Amino acid sequence: MELFIAYFIRASIYLFVFGLGYALLLRRNIFPSFNRFYILGSGIASLVLPLISGVSFTFVHSISKPGAVTLPEIIVTASEGYNQTTGKLSHILIEIDFLNIALLLINISFLLVLSVQLIQIFLIIMGNQRCEIEGMTLVKLKKEIAPFSFFRWLFITDKVEKTVGFEKVLKHEKAHCTRLHSLDVIVFEILRIVFWFHPVFYYLRSELKTMHEFEADALALKHFNKSDYQKTLLEMTFSGGLIPITNPFNVSLIKKRMLMMNHQKRQKPARNWFKLLILLPFVWVAILVQSCNFDKKETQTEPRPEDIMSTKVDSTGKIKSEMVNPEKEFADAEPIEGDIFTVVQDMPEYPGGPGKMMEFIAKNIIYPPAAREKGIQGRVFINFIVETDGSVSNVKVLRGIGGGCDEEAVRVVSMMSNWKPGQQRGQNVRVSFNIPIKFLLN
Repeated sequence: MELFIAYFIRASIYLFVFGLGYALLLRRNIFPSFNRFYILGSGIASLVLPLISGVSFTFVHSISKPGAVTLPEIIVTASEGYNQTTGKLSHILIEIDFLNIALLLINISFLLVLSVQLIQIFLIIMGNQRCEIEGMTLVKLKKEIAPFSFFRWLFITDKVEKTVGFEKVLKHEKAHCTRLHSLDVIVFEILRIVFWFHPVFYYLRSELKTMHEFEADALALKHFNKSDYQKTLLEMTFSGGLIPITNPFNVSLIKKRMLMMNHQKRQKPARNWFKLLILLPFVWVAILVQSCNFDKKETQTEPRPEDIMSTKVDSTGKIKSEMVNPEKEFADAEPIEGDIFTVVQDMPEYPGGPGKMMEFIAKNIIYPPAAREKGIQGRVFINFIVETDGSVSNVKVLRGIGGGCDEEAVRVVSMMSNWKPGQQRGQNVRVSFNIPIKFLLN
């Protein structure tokens, strides 16, 4: 899951850069088609570029005593009914990452909203009278709402059809159809599943809808006198569109649309391409920031306890973070015998995954009676190495709390069965891990 979060962060950076470029260079541009494709390209490129520039960089930490990968924390609790003779725990809690679950549910909810809207449109089409007109399917609505279109379907009421301005509304909505504006809207609704939290996304989406109106007006003006068309816009006082993913006959942007109509003949397309060239350095910087690689070696002694939370592993066994403290450099070098690595191309795996490892520790660890009697509780940080043959060695306490908790944690970790060894460039290597075990009294 955290690989996806890292991907979303990178994608968000790109979207911010593209949005900033649009606001600075293109927002006042009078070429709606150019702006439209720039906005669409920005959204799609923001999803694709992180994959090209490397969404899951593998950094290798080649020093003697590195800060290690931190496994999920295990919480050991002792209830009031704890039996000091048998040392039997009432229950053991394993930390669950509720943030990941929440993010997944939010993404699913936006996907469901899009699905519901598509179903709504289908039901409206099937539940109303339809006829063909100028290559479009006219769906006659009973409810008094604003005219709107969705691909080749034009949704309109009998009242609007009988007005003098109907022909202008028809040409305007047909322009939405021929320019495939509905496809743009669908693409951005899909992008919202990823960028639902990003303010730049909503800014660009609003600008895209504005460009749709500008384009539709420009095409409609080829058939009507500008003043007559503008008069029709002023007379239209419909309510909003029925469904967000459709293209309603928008009157809320009348002032902007009128100004754009008056600037249609003063366009200079060459300037747009020049502005894009100015934007390229912004994109290049974003790529460089995300592609940073460190190529220095450094020898470091015993890791400090405060340096422990350098890297995490989620319940699927994937690396949750590739961040380390500034003094810990990475080196992409050939492994040297005896070196200890933190993150390698193929990380060691416990048989059955991290869940089985935590289950093993939970079943075997005992809250020391002495610690319970003295009211000792806290977090014990254990460091161990997965050797090239998969065995666990060098189990030691980085930071303890006493009362027998340190020794108990070392005992259980030392009992773990062999792991699948980690590999760097096809060679088995030694990899260091940390695991926090929290002893908690009720």
